[in-house]
Amino acid sequence: MGFGWFSLISGLSFIWPGIHIYPDKHSATKMNGVKSVMGKLDGKVAIVTGAARGHSQAVARRFVEEGAAVSICDIVPVEVLEERVGSQIRQQGGQIICFQTDVSKEDQVNAMVKETLKKFGTVDILANVVGIAGPTKDVWDMTLSEWKLTLDVNLDSLFLCCKAVLPVMIEKRYGKIINFSSGTGKQPLSHRTPYATSKMGVIGFTRTLAADVGSYNINVNAICPGEHSGRSMELARGRAEYLNEPFDEEEFFQRYEGRRRDRQSVLSGRWRADEGFTDKGSSSEDAASLAVFLASEDSASMTGQDINAGGGVMW
Repeated sequence: MGFGWFSLISGLSFIWPGIHIYPDKHSATKMNGVKSVMGKLDGKVAIVTGAARGHSQAVARRFVEEGAAVSICDIVPVEVLEERVGSQIRQQGGQIICFQTDVSKEDQVNAMVKETLKKFGTVDILANVVGIAGPTKDVWDMTLSEWKLTLDVNLDSLFLCCKAVLPVMIEKRYGKIINFSSGTGKQPLSHRTPYATSKMGVIGFTRTLAADVGSYNINVNAICPGEHSGRSMELARGRAEYLNEPFDEEEFFQRYEGRRRDRQSVLSGRWRADEGFTDKGSSSEDAASLAVFLASEDSASMTGQDINAGGGVMW
């Protein structure tokens, strides 16, 4: 695997509200005196949504390691995004631009894409990774605003981001779109109707869009990570940040472990706990590696697919 590091050059940084832009770093680097092997994404430009945490952050880091210039966005202030991701990637020689963006708002998505094009000149890859957990309650106790918020972030954002980048991809007849669904996109999850609905919608959106843009040499695929405590906490924390609400990690884990025991009791009726799946769930690193594959020419003939990455759990 090539790491695709870029050498760091000095220069001015430019900062204005909601955006951090830094100079290009195009020269090749050497590791231990040997020129690094070309990465799978050398020369490509990628947008990654929700990159402040979890799967999204892992995807952004792997894209940079493989040679891509990356534009990342999240609902958190751009200074937080810089601290968590941007500055670290830049120290390693990567090209990155950071935005504070509410991806459920069309004007903010369009502004982010416009600035990305101004900085890097094109967009080759779009990774729609952003997601929130939504409420854990029964439909009859749920408000319309809770329902709409989950679908706005988890599903409408895909529509808006794809709509913004597709004219560029269509014009040059090339593009890779990677949408993050979930294992919940293929099976029910009790008391989480908005989340399950949104993730099932991601799969339908992916398959249909793939059919629409295939003739333009644009691949559209989905990744379906499985459940694990870190991912579930990431989604719950993301929802809290989106709503500007406090997040109690201890309370979350108490609720999560209760749901996990209930789910294991259901699974045990079909196969033993040591058969058919691993208990570790889905790691962010696994999902990021799969995203690199789908963003590269290794997957040139794959489109309209939804690929499980859930520790072997069978859906």
